[in-house]
Amino acid sequence: MKILIVDDNKDICLLIENILLAEGYDIQSCSNPSEFQEKLKNAKPELIITDMLMSGFDGRTLTKGIKNNSETADIKVMLMSAHPDAQQIHKEIGADDFLAKPFEIDDLVDKVERLLN
Repeated sequence: MKILIVDDNKDICLLIENILLAEGYDIQSCSNPSEFQEKLKNAKPELIITDMLMSGFDGRTLTKGIKNNSETADIKVMLMSAHPDAQQIHKEIGADDFLAKPFEIDDLVDKVERLLN
């Protein structure tokens, strides 16, 4: 199962990468928004885990772009954020799930397993 993590915070990318690598997933991460389209094309992920608010790049726009493109619409998207309205926003933009920051490792793993099975 291929997963692409998109967050402008490299430490968050590394943390999630290490957690999910330990669970046996094939992980790539992207902390530079300009690399996203190339990573998406090359990785062909089954799941994208993206932060909602990033400097210079917006996870809401990313999610809408994925879900509105017939070539990528089947990719699952999990939005993560500490924003108080993010739970509602994820539904409005078509994300498949939501993970509140800060998150528990078990919550992350459970949500990933549910989305990919």
